[in-house]
Amino acid sequence: MPEPAHRGEWYWTQYIDDQGRWRRASRQPPGEDLAAMRRGLGRQPGSVPQMWRLYQAIVADEHSPRLAAEHAALCLFGVHQQSQRTPMHKPGTGLGKALRDLSRRDGVSEEAVARRFNAAATATSFDELVAHLRGLVTLLRTHAIPLDYTTLLTDLLRWSDPDGQAQVRRRWGMQYHAWQSPTAQSSTSGDAAIA
Repeated sequence: MPEPAHRGEWYWTQYIDDQGRWRRASRQPPGEDLAAMRRGLGRQPGSVPQMWRLYQAIVADEHSPRLAAEHAALCLFGVHQQSQRTPMHKPGTGLGKALRDLSRRDGVSEEAVARRFNAAATATSFDELVAHLRGLVTLLRTHAIPLDYTTLLTDLLRWSDPDGQAQVRRRWGMQYHAWQSPTAQSSTSGDAAIA
């Protein structure tokens, strides 16, 4: 499925370039935007007036799966970017890869990450998925591990279709369980955790 139609740049790409760096050294997302995104968690898309100007998806109505996917991605990005000095959107880093990186950090239980990841991947509703992703994104934020929010938005949109759910689950699983060379593995596990 191609990326959902949108009228401008997704919020997270307005500040972060294709290499996952700030577009301008001092230009981070405004704190009030991130706070508005976090207020949107658990609320219906379009119900937080401070978020209205942040939406970019082209939708037919307020019940559109596109709007729900963008709303969830914005809210999760707001949680992830909170209090971070480095960008938490990194093109090319899917959810499975980000969680694999998390599971290999010192002081992190690989079993606990896998259990939480499996709970998200087997969610039976969109709201349940977003609730699990919120907890996972909070863990990623704790360890300053970014992920690709444009891809996450597309995954969230695919979740509205049973065939799409299966595709997303397979891709996340392949990313999480991907073979990694010993050199890359040792550099990942040697990273210091950020509290």
